[in-house]
Amino acid sequence: LRQTDYRHAFEGLDEDSLHRGNIEVLLKRYAVDKLVRLRYFYRVNQGKFLNVLFLRYEVEDLKILIRALSTERSTADALHSLIYIGRHGDLDRQKLVASQSFPELVENLKGSPYYPYLAPLTRDETEKGRFLTEMALDLAYISLYKRHLELLTERERQPVRKIQGMRVDLLNLQWIYRGKKFYRLPPEILLNYSISFGGKLDDEAIRDLCYCGDVSEMESRMAGSRFAFLFQHDRTKDMFMERRMYRYLYYRLLEYRRKSSMDIVPTVLLFELLEFEIRDMITIVENIRYHKEDPDQIKRCLIREL
Repeated sequence: LRQTDYRHAFEGLDEDSLHRGNIEVLLKRYAVDKLVRLRYFYRVNQGKFLNVLFLRYEVEDLKILIRALSTERSTADALHSLIYIGRHGDLDRQKLVASQSFPELVENLKGSPYYPYLAPLTRDETEKGRFLTEMALDLAYISLYKRHLELLTERERQPVRKIQGMRVDLLNLQWIYRGKKFYRLPPEILLNYSISFGGKLDDEAIRDLCYCGDVSEMESRMAGSRFAFLFQHDRTKDMFMERRMYRYLYYRLLEYRRKSSMDIVPTVLLFELLEFEIRDMITIVENIRYHKEDPDQIKRCLIREL
């Protein structure tokens, strides 16, 4: 990393004192700070749309705070893990970090776009409730994304819609699979929290998956589809599903980058591709420092091909 532009994220720091968590936070903060500067190079409506893209980091910060509360850690302990809240955006970090419970955190979000999605979930602080909370936050983000697409021109809107649609397809499949397998969620709940913004999976397809009998039936229905790869290799399916999702998305996005013109689309792609780059760097650091795995094994864990 010292040989890359990311070296600036570690200036003045002793690398021997950094652990995996520190490195991830520093890399993500550095990437976000660079992305924030791009807003000033776009016209007003495009800049407003880019502001919505940053909310993905805000959502991830909220998940960190909620997980801290659910594990009886202080939200103040999670403060150093936040990427966006308190550095950018409008949420009051001081109020959120002072929250002593999940209901109090939600109350402190009143007036934000997340409150209507989280308020109905404050009575369930079980593991299943936390799963639904994360689904609700992703649903809130995509709803904001959809609403702000109108800020773009028709030429920009179509490819941006397709890019997000690819991610939503994968996210819906992951949520439905996990909801069925690990939480035994009823189909009406799965459908209620699924995201109606997919690319290849329309509302009817999502409904069918939510109401199919169990995980085995879901896998059977997906066999032969473009997403069958997510459900192959029984022994590693759960462990590597997310990596397979990201790898599929990464190579599809590269195709879009080759075709994209000089408008907002390359910047939307940059948001996505930077995420994968950082994920791979963290995987490499983690495996070298803690697992001492050989290079070939590390390569199998990466999203991008080296």
